[in-house]
Amino acid sequence: MRYLDEVTFIKESSDSHYAPELGEYIKAEPIKAVFSANITDVGTDRSAKVFGDVKEGAKIMRMMPLFDMPEYDYVEFEGKKWYLLTYRNPSERNTFILREGVK
Repeated sequence: MRYLDEVTFIKESSDSHYAPELGEYIKAEPIKAVFSANITDVGTDRSAKVFGDVKEGAKIMRMMPLFDMPEYDYVEFEGKKWYLLTYRNPSERNTFILREGVK
């Protein structure tokens, strides 16, 4: 299996806060971790099992063996936000099913 896709795991910073003296919300930089992955579209059979019908905007992301998963809120890939739907770890290979833009 080739791991040619670059994905970024993003954890929003807990240091974001409202600054009353400025009258605005200060957003801190998120924590980012970049990894190589194998990403494919969800097939129709799996889409029917996971969603109950065929859905677009879903991907399967497979990580390399012995991948140390960081804490994250979402994954960025192809300039879009992807959120976790389900996770499996067969034979020490982390497999994620992701849904585009919907938490």
